[in-house]
Amino acid sequence: MKKCLATLMLATMLLATGCGNNAMDGAKKDAQEAAAKVEQKVDEAKSDAAAKVDEAKSKADEAKDVATAKVDEAKDAATAKVDEAKDAAQSAMDDAAQKLDDVTADVNGRMVALGGLVPGSTTLDDVQAMFGEATAVDGKVMTFVNGLKVTLDDANKVKEISTTGADFDTPEGIYVGASEYALNDYCGPADAIRQIANGAEYEYNSGDKKSKVIYTAQNGVISEIKCSLNN
Repeated sequence: MKKCLATLMLATMLLATGCGNNAMDGAKKDAQEAAAKVEQKVDEAKSDAAAKVDEAKSKADEAKDVATAKVDEAKDAATAKVDEAKDAAQSAMDDAAQKLDDVTADVNGRMVALGGLVPGSTTLDDVQAMFGEATAVDGKVMTFVNGLKVTLDDANKVKEISTTGADFDTPEGIYVGASEYALNDYCGPADAIRQIANGAEYEYNSGDKKSKVIYTAQNGVISEIKCSLNN
């Protein structure tokens, strides 16, 4: 009986030990599975964080590229404007130089004339063909339409022409009523200037020095034009 009881107690102890080992093995397995899940979560979090960092870097690089492009665009626009301003300035300088050359050429080869009449060349017949018969005659001085006065020499060639009317102009386009300041622009510097009451007389010689034109200006406006031969 005692032997059976001892055997039974031994079996019970062995059974209890086996169950305990099984429980420990199950707990260990559960812990390992939990650790694996945690490690997986950590890896997923790391991957997600890395992806977000890469995305942020990509957006930062894109923003940098956009900013760089805008800066380059602004630089190009500024350079284009500077070049445009330079071209405009150069064009203005070229135009001014051309006008100066034109005025210089006109001065060097200036022809003295008024209303198409040239002192020393135009004859009485030419004058009458252009303007008809004189409206008044005083010796060699003849007055035609619109106040044009013509003085003839002994050979009946035009010696002097003058007008106070606005219907006749010189080859430079100056006429009675034009601005005094237009003289320098279209005729260049005068060969002589004489002060008179309320103005001045501007004298220009022809290119061959055989004739001259005198512009009388009063109160800033051309009031008379006279072309004549130099004595």
